[in-house]
Amino acid sequence: MADFASEDRTGRVMLGTVRVARGLTQAQLAKASGVSQAVLSKAESGLVSLDESRLAELVDVLRAPASLLTLPVDEGAVPYVFHRKRSTLPLSVANRLRAELEWLHLQVTGVVAGEVQVGLARHPLPPDRFETPEEVAREVRASLGVTTGPVMDLVAALEAAGVVVIKRSLGPERIDAMVSWPEAHRPVVLLGDHIPPDRQRFSLAHELAHAVMHQVPSESQEVEADRFAAEFLMPARDVREDLSRGPVTVPSLAQLKSKWRVSIAALLRRAWDLDSISDGRYRQLNIELSRAGYRSIEPVVLVDEVPSLMWDLVSKRLEHGESVADIARDAFLNEEEFADLYLRSAA
Repeated sequence: MADFASEDRTGRVMLGTVRVARGLTQAQLAKASGVSQAVLSKAESGLVSLDESRLAELVDVLRAPASLLTLPVDEGAVPYVFHRKRSTLPLSVANRLRAELEWLHLQVTGVVAGEVQVGLARHPLPPDRFETPEEVAREVRASLGVTTGPVMDLVAALEAAGVVVIKRSLGPERIDAMVSWPEAHRPVVLLGDHIPPDRQRFSLAHELAHAVMHQVPSESQEVEADRFAAEFLMPARDVREDLSRGPVTVPSLAQLKSKWRVSIAALLRRAWDLDSISDGRYRQLNIELSRAGYRSIEPVVLVDEVPSLMWDLVSKRLEHGESVADIARDAFLNEEEFADLYLRSAA
């Protein structure tokens, strides 16, 4: 029996993306499926179309529908992935995350379709950096309907603007968050489920900065995203007033944490950036935070912000009479994985 049905030079198909998203090399997939590595390489490039028998083997190993594996890749929709993590990712991990997001965009498109319009606009920084990340942050706050004070529920505000936020495990690398916003698609943010609520909010604001300001990588992108996030969550005009009401101490910052819904460490850094404390006082308070063990677990536990947009839309479609099989097909998932990911309460 031939390994493929016919020559079909249509360009790259999603087979390779799904393989990488599952964390498999071509050699590993060839061994698990019985389809030779040479044929897999040609099939992923769209040079051959696999016969039904070989395709069925790949569907079984990759746990993905045949309609996805044979889907031509829309190269314009392949996302550049921005991620927030403490250190550089290995190339293999970065490729897996990129593949997961490429697949996730198909899931989102299949579920959300045109139900929610994107109310967020791109605002790339000009090459001369004449406009600052802080100015962009203030404009984005205004577009989300937040003019003064803290953003009370950042996840809800972004979902109302058509941004899809998904919270799940991002693997053993403990990545805080990732974002991508390909042209003609909506922004999608993945949040690691290990993040405490205060760090989650800063990570989400950091990824929002990438989505809005950055379309291609740059040397300054991480610093710019942090500046955006600080102004977005703790606007200078408002938080400076709170910081000036008395001496900046760990207890005073803990009280402000409840209001601004960010970590004590983030508030301390903001106080230093705004010249509300001296360099020496900043170093001293950082030492106090470390000695108290607050680098790993801080006092004042914030209420978690739980994404609900995808699950609400799935529930709506089910209530309108669509079957799980129908929605899973639209999302390019098999029914079991679709149910595991999206048939749960958002509470």
